[in-house]
Amino acid sequence: MSNRSQFWAAHLTAIERESITTKAYAEQEGLSVSALYDWRKRLHAEAGGAGNPFVAVRLQTDLPPVACTLAIGDALRLSCASLPDATWLAALARALDGGRR
Repeated sequence: MSNRSQFWAAHLTAIERESITTKAYAEQEGLSVSALYDWRKRLHAEAGGAGNPFVAVRLQTDLPPVACTLAIGDALRLSCASLPDATWLAALARALDGGRR
């Protein structure tokens, strides 16, 4: 990293460390706000951060069903072979609560 890059990187690190805005730091240090933003972008790109911020995710869809047991109070247990639908659970909760939800 060049001396210039190190100079700006140190200022950008100080901004993070001090938890202040870039504009406030620029005024405090007598620096150009636009130069700080330009160097932040440039150093980020040099570090390889200019690529796609998204990461590919692969979902495994062939998982076996998960058994579920709902304990409702002390007297009632409901066993299901798979996880119940969220809408169904909400309706069950409303019914058990006397429709107050």
